[in-house]
Amino acid sequence: MKDIRALNRLLRRFQKPAEPGRKETKGRAETPHHKDGNPYTGLSPDRFWRTGVQQSDPANMPGIHTPKFLITRQDTIVTMGSCFAQHIANWLRDRDFNVPFYDSVDNIRAKSFSANYGNIYTVKQALQLVQEARSARVPSEAAWSVDGGVIDPLRPAQFEAPFQNESALRSARATHLKAVLAALNDLDVLVFTLGLTEAWRVKSCGTVLPVAPGVIAGQFDQNAHEFVNFRYDEILTDLRALCAEIRDLRGGREFRMVLTVSPVPLTATAAPQHVLCASTYSKSVLRAVAGDFCEDHDDADYFPSFELVTNPGAYSANFEDNLRSVRPASVASVMTIFERLCLEGESDTPATSAGIGDVDCEEALLDAFAGNTRTAGRPNTTPLLVVGNSHLGGARDHALANPFGQTAQFAMLNFLRTDPFAKIKTTRFRTFKYRDNVRDQFADVVADEARTLIIVGCGLMGDGIIRAHGDLRAGFPGCNGRKISPNVPIVHEVSANLIKFYDSATRQIAQNIRKLEDFCDFEHVFWIAAPDMCEATARFRLGDEFVESGSLVHHREAYARSLRAALKSSNRVQVVCHPTQELCEASGFSKDKFAAHRHPWDVHCNTAYFDNAFDQVWTALRTGAP
Repeated sequence: MKDIRALNRLLRRFQKPAEPGRKETKGRAETPHHKDGNPYTGLSPDRFWRTGVQQSDPANMPGIHTPKFLITRQDTIVTMGSCFAQHIANWLRDRDFNVPFYDSVDNIRAKSFSANYGNIYTVKQALQLVQEARSARVPSEAAWSVDGGVIDPLRPAQFEAPFQNESALRSARATHLKAVLAALNDLDVLVFTLGLTEAWRVKSCGTVLPVAPGVIAGQFDQNAHEFVNFRYDEILTDLRALCAEIRDLRGGREFRMVLTVSPVPLTATAAPQHVLCASTYSKSVLRAVAGDFCEDHDDADYFPSFELVTNPGAYSANFEDNLRSVRPASVASVMTIFERLCLEGESDTPATSAGIGDVDCEEALLDAFAGNTRTAGRPNTTPLLVVGNSHLGGARDHALANPFGQTAQFAMLNFLRTDPFAKIKTTRFRTFKYRDNVRDQFADVVADEARTLIIVGCGLMGDGIIRAHGDLRAGFPGCNGRKISPNVPIVHEVSANLIKFYDSATRQIAQNIRKLEDFCDFEHVFWIAAPDMCEATARFRLGDEFVESGSLVHHREAYARSLRAALKSSNRVQVVCHPTQELCEASGFSKDKFAAHRHPWDVHCNTAYFDNAFDQVWTALRTGAP
């Protein structure tokens, strides 16, 4: 018991609530609460290097990005630019998103982008491609001779074999330009990765080449070719012109853009400076252009793949031994974050959050709320939002009696149309719609003004530990408790295998916490653990032998260790545990005096069980510390 108490103290301290200060969405100014004239007081942990980078998991990075819009499976997506756009194209196609390939597949190496243009390293090159597709420009350098034929100077590495002659090359390029027009006309979302500022161009016509003549093919001629290192103003002007050209060819139809910056350093520089300085200049300018462009355009969003790969917290582990190529595992990590933050992942299936509950749990909620969950308590412009599964019934009175005089809004997950964690990218956990069969009893909840979110139960510890072993089903008069409960093994120690067993359950909790951090702008978020069922209920459901073995103590500790590891990078959501030394018997189950006393199979606890948990919440809100 001493170890469990220490573990619970550690877990309670593990999560810190966000300090006062509200993180607003675009279009609304942030309003941190300053103390003593310090403008940094009240900012969220992701604003500080220590908590945002030094102590954060490079593979997660809470707060790293809040998307302006989501990419859906109904969107037509076109990718263009440098390497990362290729990764996005492949990743989206693997997940059945709509990334068509418009070009001919004859003789090509791969469907890396939406058409066979290959890497487009500079914005100028992209702009010129669109202009050429619209017959607004003609490159003067049409072909490079190689052994066996000719190649396209603007696509020197895209084909398996050279074209036999210039006529075949011109025909293929005409097909390609039609494909570019079709792609740009169809697109809903353009993903463009900015790669370089340095380029080589043809003096006679100003055409920017993807590589210098002589590197892959062709012959460099200083009288015909020149080096250019595009500056901030030029690139920003070209990016605006690119969007205008695309919009014009679409007849004015708008589209959305996702901009990224390639983290891959320059292989070499033609500028008269060290390659490290040249690379830093190039990436810095491109990052500044991307940031300013997206700041000025609501339909353009910057995704920080560059920052995720170059994060000092990764200790260069994201790069291969050449310190330039990005490791495949690191690409996958970045794409996982991109998928989590930027892709729509919603469904209209019933709610599926861990530990939502059963029919008898719905009865408990109906009894507790008696048909009115919209508002209660004294009026206040900053209400509490309290959500949860059936354990919300035992917590209701505490939320209503909060010491701040705040209105309490309740959302009961059991009756919702969909899992709110699945809808979190669009609802931001502020809109909750109930199923049709309970609409006569419950009004949909809209909590736009709530600054504090309190989640109760929902699979966190308590009966969530039991549910990890199987279904915890509803009871009925005369039922056999062992037949409506999973078989939880008797254990006598906390083994590595037992901790690993709980990884799946705690990983789901951790994923939901990350969603709350990534998509919600509450000042404070508390997740109160579910209760442990009372000992009498445990004897009915799990048997005397299991209860008297003290196994639950070991199961709870294994779960807590797994949870602590899963939450290692969480900053804003505070997990609130119940003090087992006050509430539980030696068996680890709750004292019978805390039973809801509805049925012998009822896993719920009464209001008194939640006294300590809500005291922790009110203290944290009052003092700004966990």
